[in-house]
Amino acid sequence: MGPKLLKKGEKFPLDENCHHYTKLGEVPWDIQKYWHQRFSIFEFYDYDIHLTDSAWFGVTPEPVATRIARDLSTHPIADGKRVLIDLFGGAGGNVIAFALSSGRWDRIIAIEKDRSTLACAQHNAEVYDVLDKITWVHGDCFEVMKRFWKTTRGTKGRGREGGEAANKGQEQEDDNEELDGLLAGLKLEECLVFASPPWGGVSYRDQEVFDLSKMEPYNLEQLYKACTMPEEEKEEEHPSTQKQKQILPQALFLPRQSDLNQIAALVPEGAPKIDVIQYCQKGASKALVAYLPGNIDADKEEKKQYDENRGQKKRKQDDDQEQTIPELLPEAPKEASEAYDAYDTSYAQDIEVDTSKADNAEKRKRKRRRRSSHNN
Repeated sequence: MGPKLLKKGEKFPLDENCHHYTKLGEVPWDIQKYWHQRFSIFEFYDYDIHLTDSAWFGVTPEPVATRIARDLSTHPIADGKRVLIDLFGGAGGNVIAFALSSGRWDRIIAIEKDRSTLACAQHNAEVYDVLDKITWVHGDCFEVMKRFWKTTRGTKGRGREGGEAANKGQEQEDDNEELDGLLAGLKLEECLVFASPPWGGVSYRDQEVFDLSKMEPYNLEQLYKACTMPEEEKEEEHPSTQKQKQILPQALFLPRQSDLNQIAALVPEGAPKIDVIQYCQKGASKALVAYLPGNIDADKEEKKQYDENRGQKKRKQDDDQEQTIPELLPEAPKEASEAYDAYDTSYAQDIEVDTSKADNAEKRKRKRRRRSSHNN
C-alpha cells in the first residue's frame, strides 16, 4: 500500500503497540533507562504521552528538539523557506517542537511509515495542542519524496501509463491523488527537509568515528538522494528550473561521532559551506545536526549572497547565545532529575549548544577567572 495523506481531523487510534507506562515494573527491561528519562524526552509525559517500545530508542529529547527547532528557524538554509518536511516523524519529538515554533512555518509535513508510531505522534501532538498544525502522511518517506519530485516537475501520474492505474484499487488511487495534490501545491524554492533517521541500534556508541555509509536501514547517501531531483526527472521544457533548486536544503540529525568527511563530501565543490552543530546535555554530546544548503546550481552571486547572510545570522546567533546560554531552556522536573542522576549519570536535563564562538567565549571567561585567581 502506498503513502496516504491524512485529511484534516483524521487521526489514527492508539492500538495495542502504543503505551503509556506509569510504573517501572510495566516497562520492558531494554527501555527502562529511557523511561527514567521520560520527563526529559517529553516534559508533559504524565499528561498521557504514548510511545511504542521501539520509539523510546529514537525520540529526540524535548530540550534538544526545542533547540534544534529554534536554530533551524533562523539558520541561513531556512531563508525564504515556509514548508518543512520531516521525513521521519516518529513519535513526534521533533515535529511537535517545529509546530511550537511560533508560526515560523506555513506548513509542516510529518511522514511516518509505522501506523502505531504515527498514532502515538498524533496523540502526543494533541497533548501539546499542535495536532492541527501538522500535515500527517502515513507511508514510506522515500516513496513520498519520489512523488514530490514528479509532481513538482509536472510529471504527476507518469507511472500510471500502460494500465498500471487499472491494477490499483480505487481507494489507493484516491490516496495517491490526494497526496499528489498536496505535493503539487508546494513551491520547490520554499521547501526545507529535516531528517532524524534510525541509526541502526546502539552499536554506534562504541565507535570513535561512525561510518554513515553503514547506518541502517538508511545510509547518508540515501537520505541525500531523497532530497535531490532524480536525473530522469530533468526535463528539456523546464531549463530554468533544471539549473536551480535541484537539491533541497536539509538538516540531518545524526550520531554525535559521525564521520564529518562523509558529510562534507556530499556538498559539491563551490557550494556554500555547511554547518555541523553538536547538541549536548551536561557537556556530553548527544547528537549532531548537519545543516546542508540546497540550490547548489545557483550562480556565484547567489552563493556569495548566501554566505554573507549566513555570516551575519551566525554572528547574531552567537551573540544572542552568549547572552542567554544560562536560560536556554527550562529544566525537567526535579523528580525526573533525581531519577536520572540515580540511574544513569550519562544523561542530564539542562541543554547547552556547542557552537564554536559561544563555546570559545565561555572558555575565555573561565581562563580569565583562573588567571585572576592565580595572580591573587
